[in-house]
Amino acid sequence: MKFIVKPFAEIMIKSKPVRKRYLNFLQTNTNLALKKIDDSIKARFVRDRWEVNTFNELTPYQIKQIKLALSRIPWIDTFLEVVAYDLWDIHDIYLKAEKVFLDKIKWKSFVVRVKRSWTHSFTSTDVERYVWGGLLKHWKNTKVQLKNPDIIINIEIKDDKLFLVEWKYKWVWGYPVWTQDKVLTLISWWFDSWVSTFSMMKRWCKVDYLFFNLWGSAHELGVKQVANYLRNNFWSWYRANFITVNFEEIVKELVTKIDHKFRGIILKRLFLKVADILANETEYYAIIKWDSLGQVSSQTLKNMFVIDKASDTLVLRPLIWENKQDIINISQKIWTYDFACNMPEYCWVISDKPATWAKLEKVLKEEDRFDFDLLNKAIENKKVEKIDEVLEKVNEWENNIEISYIPWDWEIVIDIREDDKINKSPLVLENIEILKIPFFDINNKFKDLDQTKTYLLYCDKWVLSNLHWLYLKEKGFINIKIYRPLDTDNSCWI
Repeated sequence: MKFIVKPFAEIMIKSKPVRKRYLNFLQTNTNLALKKIDDSIKARFVRDRWEVNTFNELTPYQIKQIKLALSRIPWIDTFLEVVAYDLWDIHDIYLKAEKVFLDKIKWKSFVVRVKRSWTHSFTSTDVERYVWGGLLKHWKNTKVQLKNPDIIINIEIKDDKLFLVEWKYKWVWGYPVWTQDKVLTLISWWFDSWVSTFSMMKRWCKVDYLFFNLWGSAHELGVKQVANYLRNNFWSWYRANFITVNFEEIVKELVTKIDHKFRGIILKRLFLKVADILANETEYYAIIKWDSLGQVSSQTLKNMFVIDKASDTLVLRPLIWENKQDIINISQKIWTYDFACNMPEYCWVISDKPATWAKLEKVLKEEDRFDFDLLNKAIENKKVEKIDEVLEKVNEWENNIEISYIPWDWEIVIDIREDDKINKSPLVLENIEILKIPFFDINNKFKDLDQTKTYLLYCDKWVLSNLHWLYLKEKGFINIKIYRPLDTDNSCWI
């Protein structure tokens, strides 16, 4: 088994010293990612491509993990899963292609594409015609179609080696880790913050997380889980910091003292004030925000101008020109969509008629009513944790509150999934009562249940049940645990 990996094109047009440095980083990063799967997997650079070789016999699951790892390294433009042979002659190429592709083209249209380097006794066109001519003899209803065929047979000839491409994958592009400096990304529960964070990872800045906790530990837990997910899947080489600043008292101060028209703007100015202080302390070269021009009231050009005056540090907005659907599409591609959909949403600071064209002097006058001692205290009490250790405390209580087998005397499971998911994959338990209360109703309806009984929260993706377990615990309910069967598929949360 071999994979041919083609780097992002911008890397290959750098000057020779820069290109060499980038490629050395890439080799180290790729091998670190693949070493987790099997020690025998090695990546090495050959001319304009990487070759990933597997020297041990791997299971289908390990091969799948290799593809997944390569798809999540943001310097790769394309990678090919190939079968490698020694090159003999043009007829031998056909015989090997017949063995790999013959059954795949039955009843379909196809075309052969050949890429070749070095000097040979035949041209790329000779190989294409010879191979498709031989394959056509086997099936009556199979045809060659140059435009939009059902199947493209890709063959690469490099020097004295033949590579038959079984699959071609086009994935994330970007620069290698360590080639850019440290930045501080502002994160929340919503789609935009994770896509903007990923955008900076894709350009290989060293990204640390800054989270403002407005609404308690359920909110914090959910955001930490997404941050840890992004780190594990796209950024495992860098031990990022996760910085938490408690803003619950700040929110109360805004609600009680600040004109509702300016609350959202001043809240975001306070975000930047904190980020600016941390940037000066720790040498972050930019603050990353998730704004998209005109998407909400605080993201008009004039309001962003007013907000940015709160910081002297460079503010970058990777999503400034994106529309909402584009952002959602990216979140689906990087697998953070479900996290955002299932995160509890709170709107304490949302104004009914927010200012969309705020003037700086009016905002500063309103801001003078705010007690900045609260802000200084929040900064002083900030928590700084390493992202790879950020969920250790969560794991401790998970061991105590999760149940994979329900004893006979346990009475009620609450399925908190939405109706369409329940209908697709219903939960079936013998002699156990199952209530169906979707997650968006559970926080309101739980108090009406019989509190003399113990309840197990269930969802097929355990993150959602964890969040609502913690939320209900904060409300004082102690009669709840989580039902997490041993066969629950959590692959998308790894």
